[in-house]
Amino acid sequence: MATLTPTDPEPLATAVVTTLAVHFDPQAREASIFYWERGLSYREAVVAAAERTGDETTSCLVGELRERPADPAVRLALHTRLVELAADGGGEALETLFGRAWAAESNSRLGYHLGRHYDGTSQAVVRPERLGTRAPGDGLGPGDAPQVRVVVPFRDRGPGLRLRNLLACLQALRDQSVPRAFYEVTVVESDDTPRWRDTVLPHTDHYLFACKPDSFNKSWAVNAGVVNTPGRAEIICILDADALVDRDFIARNVARFHQPGAMGHLSYRDMWCLDEAATSWAIEERLWRRAAEVDPDHLRAFVLRRPPGCCVWVRTSAFHRIGGMDERFEGWGGEDNDFAYRMDTHSAFDHYNDPLLHMYHPSSAVLREDGELVNAHIPALSWGPSAEPIGDLHRFERPAPTGPRPAPHERRADTHVS
Repeated sequence: MATLTPTDPEPLATAVVTTLAVHFDPQAREASIFYWERGLSYREAVVAAAERTGDETTSCLVGELRERPADPAVRLALHTRLVELAADGGGEALETLFGRAWAAESNSRLGYHLGRHYDGTSQAVVRPERLGTRAPGDGLGPGDAPQVRVVVPFRDRGPGLRLRNLLACLQALRDQSVPRAFYEVTVVESDDTPRWRDTVLPHTDHYLFACKPDSFNKSWAVNAGVVNTPGRAEIICILDADALVDRDFIARNVARFHQPGAMGHLSYRDMWCLDEAATSWAIEERLWRRAAEVDPDHLRAFVLRRPPGCCVWVRTSAFHRIGGMDERFEGWGGEDNDFAYRMDTHSAFDHYNDPLLHMYHPSSAVLREDGELVNAHIPALSWGPSAEPIGDLHRFERPAPTGPRPAPHERRADTHVS
């Protein structure tokens, strides 16, 4: 009889090991508190079944995995033992474990990758000061008219890992296989003061300061970058400051717009949230050793399945057709989903499966007491073009004006633009 559960013990054993590792690893919840909480009951069922297999070797290995979830040898040993038990006939306890593990994998949006060469102990942390010693790479030349605009919203009030990630992101963007004049990069720092302006300026083409002392508003920062950067780029890339891109990143994604009807896309399906050791190794590999891409065999990552927003490509016309990002979203949570939903409703919006490496930083995400994201009260698909222009750099510096505001193309960026 056909079944929705695989009969091959290999993927089932992988499901067990992955689920247990996500449950035992203390950093998994930090990768996505929302995804972690939603899969908790499924993982608890797997843990209970793993403790009742009746096999002493399996029980010992589960205990070792609980203590050392980031040890590739322990994970491999447990996986091998589970496959051996299945080959010997398994039994009801193993069948229960496999069934619960597959149910957990089928209902969880949080996975786990551990490369066979991962070393979480010997890699020194790459600090922003070290990145500042690298040559920034070529900027735009006089008269260049880029066709692609990469907008990177940013804030870092300490301890500096977000700044480290931004500098790594910008330096990877300077190392691309397309001509430098083809694309431009705008960083929008939104904070109470332009605290990192002098550090960021050498590494980006445009710097905008968007004053907002309280909660971070990614949507507004992105809109500000789109409408206040000079020039008329045809394509926009909204890129997370924590993304470490490969050398063909821009070339590959621009080529996708050569297809008829292509108006936008997510470049990835899963986001790999690297731990600190993997992040520092990946930065060294990509920037100092000048690798075109990072070898996943050296990485440890918590895999977020289908999270929209970390890297979105859209035609500028499609971006304005839906009114840009929803500026009502405050803090972290929901704004990326909303933008992707509206793009998918109003445009031909595609999805690809490129690797997406998210560099480590302490999480800023919070949930409400009811377990929902902080912006869950905002109705989905309720934002659109209006008489009020988006991306007003001075929106949070003063009370909203009573009269009409100038159109976005009539405004000039403030004095912090370079």
